[in-house]
Amino acid sequence: MDSNADIEAGLPAGPRLLACVIDPENGQVARDLAAAQGWRNPVILDGGVAAAHNYIEKSPPPTLLIVDIDDVDDPVQSLAALAEFCPPDMGVIAIGSRNELTLYRALIDLGVTDYVTKPITLAMLENSLCGEKRPNAGMAPRNQAQIVSFMGARGGVGTTTVAGSVAWALAYVYQKRVALLDFDMHFGNLALSFDLIPAPGMREALEYPARIDSRLLNSAMLQESPRLKVLAAEEPMVDEVHVASGAVDAMLNVLRGDNDFIIVDLPRHLGEEIRRMLTLSGTIGIVTDLSLASARDTLRLADFAKTLTPAARHLVVANNVGAKHRGEIAQGEFERVTAIHLDYAVPFEPSAALTTSSTGNVLTSALRHTKAAAALRDVAMRLAGYEQKPAKKSLLSGLAKLPLPKLGGAFSASALMPGFLKRSA
Repeated sequence: MDSNADIEAGLPAGPRLLACVIDPENGQVARDLAAAQGWRNPVILDGGVAAAHNYIEKSPPPTLLIVDIDDVDDPVQSLAALAEFCPPDMGVIAIGSRNELTLYRALIDLGVTDYVTKPITLAMLENSLCGEKRPNAGMAPRNQAQIVSFMGARGGVGTTTVAGSVAWALAYVYQKRVALLDFDMHFGNLALSFDLIPAPGMREALEYPARIDSRLLNSAMLQESPRLKVLAAEEPMVDEVHVASGAVDAMLNVLRGDNDFIIVDLPRHLGEEIRRMLTLSGTIGIVTDLSLASARDTLRLADFAKTLTPAARHLVVANNVGAKHRGEIAQGEFERVTAIHLDYAVPFEPSAALTTSSTGNVLTSALRHTKAAAALRDVAMRLAGYEQKPAKKSLLSGLAKLPLPKLGGAFSASALMPGFLKRSA
């Protein structure tokens, strides 16, 4: 709403900013936003949608509303009811604790400028404000990148190979705009997989989220192609990187507007920033081999991921299937003892390491005609939303599922199963 127009029309002008928040710290962030923008006399109220509804129903509406949706069970319906009292050009930034892609899309379709998940920072609100200032912001949904995180059940299972190959297939096969992130800032190999040299900037962005903007990230990202960009680091081992609170959210808020997919290669530890990235992910892929040790950790990690993000899509990708020298058990036995269905099985490709390292290309690019590359393209196809034609069933495939007779004295992988796996069988 234009305050000058209101004054000329003899109408009382509403505040430039109305923030209805449940948590005091979020109220302070809203005040910081007003100060940074030079807005005078912001109205900060204790409460969420109900407080906003009560204020706007009785007073001139603000130009920008920041509203906490955690006080209502159905945010979309509640905000739709509030919209009846709001002018069409009023900006609305919703904040809340729910990290659900469906909720974000529903709010954007409703006309909300942006939805920011807690904990919020000044940089996050400023990024949302950039969207509010664009022409017709809120009248059409903004691009919402799908966030896909891959984590290995154990070290050396090929998580970087899977993440890089899937990102490459999305960019080259399905023509998607992809941002590929390597969150292992000391030992990450994603940049190396594409024959790229990490540029400074990722660490600064994560340690000082207030500085995060598109210019900083664009200078730090490595362009593998116009559709595929890589964000990675190679920090000195003596340095300890401290990821600031809210940095992951701020980074993703900048990246998601310019990409169709954000593919993340997560290191195998569960620090605060890793948990936050998992929480924000719409898809979580666990990469494993078919060893007994990986069976145990796949089971634990899958349970953890589903507990942390029950609304996300969860995939389990078996990599290097057929590498017998790794202590591999049969795929059917792996699935039986873990009670986990393997969504994809990527065959072991003996020449992968030599070919990819010598060409500076990921597996799907360097060995695109192999069965391993085809399996990784299938993962990308599912993420891109294309249906895979079901394979025709044969008599032999049915016979393969029949139980085998027990052979006395013969070697059995189940004989070596740890107790926890036997209990899961």
